[in-house]
Amino acid sequence: MTGRVLFVCAQNICRSPLMAAAFEDELGADASRWVVGSAGTEASPGRRACRYSVEVVVTALGHLSTPLTMADLDAADLVIAASLAERSLIVRKSPSARSRTFTLREALLLGEQQVSAASLAEYADVLDSRRGTLDLPTQRSLPWRRETGHPLDVVDVHHLGIRTHRRGLQKAAADTRTLARRLQQGIAPRS
Repeated sequence: MTGRVLFVCAQNICRSPLMAAAFEDELGADASRWVVGSAGTEASPGRRACRYSVEVVVTALGHLSTPLTMADLDAADLVIAASLAERSLIVRKSPSARSRTFTLREALLLGEQQVSAASLAEYADVLDSRRGTLDLPTQRSLPWRRETGHPLDVVDVHHLGIRTHRRGLQKAAADTRTLARRLQQGIAPRS
């Protein structure tokens, strides 16, 4: 097994199941070597993925929501939160998970320079060591745009209309696929 990746959002019906499904899809034949899951900081169990997530990544179709547990966090080598708010809730729930918990876009930014690691846990350590060394994107707010949030967030745009929702989910899926490729390239296969 290469590693355990956990994707987390608030309700576990939109962003995190989409990210988990896109991640597994991008892994292709290598997916069997990974354990990929998703959970929600405020999730009610058993709810289906939102239809727009399923439109963007069809393999999210069978998803049922799951509340985030300490066991999930303890088992994960890498935790990818949808937003800084969820990242903060994760770290409050499990302070020991801090060094391996990132937002999706934070992990991409910290991994822009090539990472070479023997394991997923080591990859997360490299990303953690880069915190504070990079210029973070600044928050831009344009009056005619309804999307808000920090540049490191996959914003929960459920309430902002169908087009905005789809666009946000398409961007999250594309970013997640990039993360999957980087992890595959950055983690040396075991002999």
